Amino acid sequence: MKQKFTIGFAVVLVIAIVLLWLRWGPDSWEVQITGVTGDGRDVQYRIETVYADTADTLIFRNEDAGFMPPYFKFDSADLQSVASRITRDCPEVPVTVNGYSLRIPWLDMFPNATSIDAPQDCLDAPSDSSSAVEAGAHQ
Repeated sequence: MKQKFTIGFAVVLVIAIVLLWLRWGPDSWEVQITGVTGDGRDVQYRIETVYADTADTLIFRNEDAGFMPPYFKFDSADLQSVASRITRDCPEVPVTVNGYSLRIPWLDMFPNATSIDAPQDCLDAPSDSSSAVEAGAHQ
């Protein structure tokens, strides 16, 4: 009887973990980045977005997950830099923000961004050699 209870409990536990993983696990959102806030020390990094082709907002937190499996995220400052560059150079271009978790306003809970998939011209540094050549031609 005790062995059946243990097996039954283990099966229920595995099902609960799988359901939680599906609900709060990895996800992707197609959005336009409208701004970035925070300094990473006193104020948490945030990436402000709107869903592509709508006015509905979605704010992401951008913090290191550390060694928390399966994310192992240690590059929040780099991701914040990419988001800032996209905000400045390509504000109208929809990008895909990958992350995990949900937005629950009454719990002050935001999804955590883990990466941003954007067109290469939005990711390139503005001092790219072709841009420098074009800038020199305009002077």
